[in-house]
Amino acid sequence: MVSTKRTSGPSRRPSKTGGFTLFEVMMVTLISAFVFSGVLSAYIFLGRSLARQVNAESLESRTRLALYWFTRDVSSASTITANEPGAGTTGTRITLTVPGVGTITYALDWSGGAGKGMLSRQVGSGPTLTLLNNLTSFSFGYYDPAGNTVTPPASAPSSPQINIKEAYMNYTSTAGAAVTGAQSNFTVVSPRVLLKNQALLVDPNSP
Repeated sequence: MVSTKRTSGPSRRPSKTGGFTLFEVMMVTLISAFVFSGVLSAYIFLGRSLARQVNAESLESRTRLALYWFTRDVSSASTITANEPGAGTTGTRITLTVPGVGTITYALDWSGGAGKGMLSRQVGSGPTLTLLNNLTSFSFGYYDPAGNTVTPPASAPSSPQINIKEAYMNYTSTAGAAVTGAQSNFTVVSPRVLLKNQALLVDPNSP
């Protein structure tokens, strides 16, 4: 009788598989979230800064245009007729008489509401040129030959005001939306501009 022996081979143990624990996964997720939020914040900040820069350049460009025409017109004017019905009121205007050109009118329009004021320039009855828009505040200032402040009437006077020798503009304009954080504000006080041709006039009230 032949007996057989069973020989058993080496026992097979289950191999260990690599992996991450729940804690490690949570930590990686948390760190990734911090990194992503930092990158996103930097992107938003750069975007807003770029938008504000573009808006500021637009405001500066419009300011240069407005100051160019205002300085040129007032310095060439022989007379000025001004009225000021009140801050932020449509109807504020000045009318300049410029030799060789005629009348040039600067008028404010606040019909668009707060922060939507517009300053326009018109030569005679010709087309209107918008010099400034999105104004939040605006005022003209006037001085007599002695350097004293002149307060214009609420309605336009019937004759030019010979006591006005200098004029300037003071305003604040905006560009961009405040809710997006990209709004730019630009405040300007122009130099006093002298009515050079006014010296050719004779005061009718002088003796």
